[in-house]
Amino acid sequence: SFEAIDPILKSCLERKLPMICANPDFIMVRPDGKIGHMPGKIAQKYEEMGGKCTSFGKPFVPHFEACLRDLGLPKDRVAHVGDSLHHDIAGANGAGIASVFVTGGVHCKELGTELNTAPEKDSLEALFKTHGQTPTHVVPMFRC
Repeated sequence: SFEAIDPILKSCLERKLPMICANPDFIMVRPDGKIGHMPGKIAQKYEEMGGKCTSFGKPFVPHFEACLRDLGLPKDRVAHVGDSLHHDIAGANGAGIASVFVTGGVHCKELGTELNTAPEKDSLEALFKTHGQTPTHVVPMFRC
């Protein structure tokens, strides 16, 4: 629900203010397992209302290129790790770098698995087909 933010977005739209979204992720999994909403949803809403928004970050290729440049590493020495096919894996694929998809994140329920449980191969393939993104590697979770 955008009840709290809608009046602010409407005011910005009336003033024709541009928006900058430095983290265009839509959702995240909070430590309690619940879904949290991220800035990308607000940016998307503002654009749907007719506002102008410039986003930087995943999944946009310039974000990955800037990281590679700042690290001073070639693409073949880097892997991007993330739990979102839409942001992490799409960005890595677009930038031409390896990716590690963490199944215990935002797609966990879609895969029908629990944390630290590897999904079935068929479930993974169906998920990748649905979202149009395939990572180079898959892990259920990272633990310390």
